[in-house]
Amino acid sequence: MTGHRHKAFLLLVFIFNSFLFGSKTFERLTVKEGLSENIVHSISDDERGFIWIGTDEGLNRYDGYDPVIYRSNPFDTTALSGNRVFGLFKDSDGNIWVSTDKSLDLYNYGKNTFRRHTTESKPTFVTEDTLGNIWVASKRSGMFKINKRTGKTKNYRFSPLDPTSISSNNFDENQKTPIVVDRSQNLWIGTKNGLNYYQKEKDVFVRLFSLQGSLNSISSNNINTLFLSGETLWVGTPAGLDRVNTKTMTVERYAGAQWLSMVGIYSVAKIVSFKQGTPMKGFWMATIGGLVYYDENMGSFQDIIHPDIFGRYVADLYDDPQGNIWLSVPQTGGLIHFNTTNFYLMYGFTDPELDFEHIVNSSTDPHSISGNKINAVFFDQKKNTWVATNKGINKLTKTKNLFMSVSANNDKEKRIRGNEIKHIEIDKDNGLWMAHEKGVDHINSSGDVVANYISDPTNENSLLTKETGTFKILSNKNIWIASEHGGLTALNPTKNLFTRYEHDPDNENSIIAGKIESIYEDNDGVVWLSSAGGVCRYKDKEFTSYLYNQEQRNNHLSGVTAILEDSQNGFWIGTGANGLYRANKADMSEMEHYKLDPKDKNSFASSVVLTIYEDNNKDIWIGSGGEGLFKYNRTENNFTRITIENGLPSNTVVSLKKDNNDYLWMGTRNGIARLSPDMNLVQGYNRSDGLNSRIFYRNAIASGKYGKMYFGGPSGTMVVNPLDIKPNPEKPLLAITNIIGIDKNNKESEIDFSAGKIEINHKVQTLEVRFVGLSFNKSEKNNYRYILKNHQENWLENGTSRKASFQGLDPGEYEFLFMASNNDGVWSEQSDGVKIAVRPPAWKTWWAYSSYIGLIAITAFGMVKRRDKNQMVKLEETRRTEELEEARNFQLKMLPKECPKILNLDIAATIETATEVGGDYYDFFPQKNKESVYVVVGDATGHGMTAGMMVSITKAGLYGTQPNIPPNEISYGLNRVIKAFSLGKTKMAISIARFWEDRVEFTSAAMPPVYHYHGDTGDTDEILLEGLPLGSIKGETYSQVEIKLKKNDTFVFISDGLPEATNKNDQMLGYKAVLNCVRENGGKSAEEIKQTLIDLGGAWLGELRNQDDITIVVVKKN
Repeated sequence: MTGHRHKAFLLLVFIFNSFLFGSKTFERLTVKEGLSENIVHSISDDERGFIWIGTDEGLNRYDGYDPVIYRSNPFDTTALSGNRVFGLFKDSDGNIWVSTDKSLDLYNYGKNTFRRHTTESKPTFVTEDTLGNIWVASKRSGMFKINKRTGKTKNYRFSPLDPTSISSNNFDENQKTPIVVDRSQNLWIGTKNGLNYYQKEKDVFVRLFSLQGSLNSISSNNINTLFLSGETLWVGTPAGLDRVNTKTMTVERYAGAQWLSMVGIYSVAKIVSFKQGTPMKGFWMATIGGLVYYDENMGSFQDIIHPDIFGRYVADLYDDPQGNIWLSVPQTGGLIHFNTTNFYLMYGFTDPELDFEHIVNSSTDPHSISGNKINAVFFDQKKNTWVATNKGINKLTKTKNLFMSVSANNDKEKRIRGNEIKHIEIDKDNGLWMAHEKGVDHINSSGDVVANYISDPTNENSLLTKETGTFKILSNKNIWIASEHGGLTALNPTKNLFTRYEHDPDNENSIIAGKIESIYEDNDGVVWLSSAGGVCRYKDKEFTSYLYNQEQRNNHLSGVTAILEDSQNGFWIGTGANGLYRANKADMSEMEHYKLDPKDKNSFASSVVLTIYEDNNKDIWIGSGGEGLFKYNRTENNFTRITIENGLPSNTVVSLKKDNNDYLWMGTRNGIARLSPDMNLVQGYNRSDGLNSRIFYRNAIASGKYGKMYFGGPSGTMVVNPLDIKPNPEKPLLAITNIIGIDKNNKESEIDFSAGKIEINHKVQTLEVRFVGLSFNKSEKNNYRYILKNHQENWLENGTSRKASFQGLDPGEYEFLFMASNNDGVWSEQSDGVKIAVRPPAWKTWWAYSSYIGLIAITAFGMVKRRDKNQMVKLEETRRTEELEEARNFQLKMLPKECPKILNLDIAATIETATEVGGDYYDFFPQKNKESVYVVVGDATGHGMTAGMMVSITKAGLYGTQPNIPPNEISYGLNRVIKAFSLGKTKMAISIARFWEDRVEFTSAAMPPVYHYHGDTGDTDEILLEGLPLGSIKGETYSQVEIKLKKNDTFVFISDGLPEATNKNDQMLGYKAVLNCVRENGGKSAEEIKQTLIDLGGAWLGELRNQDDITIVVVKKN
């Protein structure tokens, strides 16, 4: 009989060795991401949804974006009491209590301070009763009771002279639950020397000890854990498990009697109840010999037999909201996740293949758990799982990466050879074709590279050049492949034959000159090509070109980027500078030009067309360069426009394609987007979804036979299966993080909003409210909107920015509210309002005005009117001088303290303020990846504090702008923000340039020209882009140009104060003088160029003060 049992056990061990490893993925938060320390002891959340993290180097509050660190300050009693945070406890009000070395601190939300409660030694455990008391076990100082409302503290200590005192002053951090509260709010307390029953009415302790030789006493005086179930108290000790009848105080030992351990070890570390709502009743025990469960219905104990659990010390166990068990087993390392679904459904049965998963760190997998030493596991109110380790904190990923990089099956000879995927198509066999800088690759539906097509200069039966651009799989299965340098190659893949077509200037029937931008096959099988100089038709083996001619003004043939013949035989042409046309296919004459009509919001509002697409519903879509997505309304012959205001990640749409579920997918200059069939929801996808780049190439999009979508960009091809997209229905929790008051000296001070209301006076010139939507699921995609009632009529869309600034609020009563959406565009309800009372200065109150009237009446009675008048004039002059000086100081404090040193750029900048202070402004924004820097130069209309207010709004808007987006989209967002504030005629002219290593992206709104000095030729260009200043028209869009940046090139940005400087003869300096100065001095350093322009203005003005601010910013590429 014994032999059979032994064989059965070996079989079980063999079966369980198929244990699963590591399919769960995690997002890490370590010191690299801003955590104060990697050794994390504790985790909790609060009522508002913030995650709190206790470490050896301070307390962290995490909102899904960045940790806020709280540290001790010995000179501030409202700061954290110590930097070593060992425990966190959330009370019934949702407030956080923090255990440090010798104190328990209550965090005061809204005040951003702590209330300390000294415990003399380290707090080891915290719990709460229903009477408003916090109970604290300490290392060596007994037990404490803290009244939550009053903060009053009472200490309970052992006294050898008092038999009704607690049995010991000692607890330790290895005790899991040493204090439990019964239904009568009396306490059971397990110490390191005995069990105690605290009777609150009598304020006395009844002691229970282990008695040698008595089986009716507890098994050990060293109590590890307590578990209360009805009238039964279960006591876990190093020597076993005891059952205490709380009514009769009788004790029954279970170890070695009702509980027969298979390994003969009975030390119990922790007890956790079974999941509620299942047929089974009982509890789990973490023991020194494994995981044991008690089946109350059967009255039996059973071991979970698993090679990584059975016979091993289970240091801790945690039950998640689904009733599953997470185990910390030091000998195994990492975590063991036990899915208890089968266990409860099949009454104790477990499946080793499905129910268990070992979660360990992998040095090669950044999405594995960060460390194998587990300190805590926590489940927040959103059911997120957090794991604390000695190497940071980890959040279990709820959603996997949607996008994956396309890679072929490994083959040294045949592989994907290029990275910059310029075009993608799927053939009828579901094979994937990709064009790139090294040729064309063909991958079959099994993922094998079938062929690499390359250029061989010695063999004409190859591609014309290795650098390929767009291509087209024709109806006859031949593939036309454009070269990046002009001409194309026609490939017959079946016969592996290549036919090259190159422009011949002596043959009018040769292919069109220049780089081929698009290849299109119309409804009749005719192939159309386009280049910068026009379009070309291939029919009956002959090319016919239709060329742009400036004298004929056939602008529809200039820079053609896209061609489409729709299902009703309408022939559409998109251009890169002149917008959208319909043409007569027979002779390519213009039929209709769709262009902007400022009076018609449904007119076509873009001059740059990048792609045209007709879907299966016969709807026509147009992607533009900077103005968003357009849908053609055939009946009305007009357009519906969708922009970043509707959720697009970028207004530059480069590719379009619908999937099998009628969602429209788009490649953009800032990630990928998907438009729902009802056009009500735009979802954006970025690096958090697995994308390896934010930029995608024009028309590099394809849909596979089974619905997968492919996108080409500078870092390869990305693929997504739309069926994997599961919308996130959870609305973010809402919280105010800080409210900041900023005075005229730009000094910031926190404002207490704990009562849900604040009061500020006239000294606060800027009020900044910072807020957050707490979701912890791709938080960077959350969007926000807010309103300040009695100041704004409508909600202001704030994009991804989490703050709102208000300048110069008039005295009155206001209310701030905000909303947040999650990563899939699901919006929360509006937040609880924060009341804001702005009080007038003392000299503007009603009683002050009353005293003014009385004073005037008295003084008017005398003979001092003339003197008073003179004094009033002097006072007004003084006031005006002080206001101008205040405005000047405010303006200068808005400027950066120094010019950045980045990308080998030499930058110099200055503002020469006028007597009547203007609204000039400049700023620099280096990006975190150090690959680019934004240069901003602006000029607010008007003067004095009104102009200063506009500068402040602009600066706040810029700092709240999402990083790494095109300059014209920044202008678009700023325009929305500025338009939301009612500042009358005050507007903001602005130029924004983004400098890269080899290029400059530039946009401008009503600013003077930018001067571009060419270092290689000495020529100087004036770059002037038309556009209204920010704040003029809601929804205004702004054009953008891209300029090559070469060594010794210089860009000079100015405000109109320099060219419009007027001398004593009432003559303006003029823009030509500025141009000549830049041309003559462009070869000098940035500082020298700046100084020559200052000297130019000074010489022109002579002794006169400049009438308007003069701003000069010089950027030179070294």
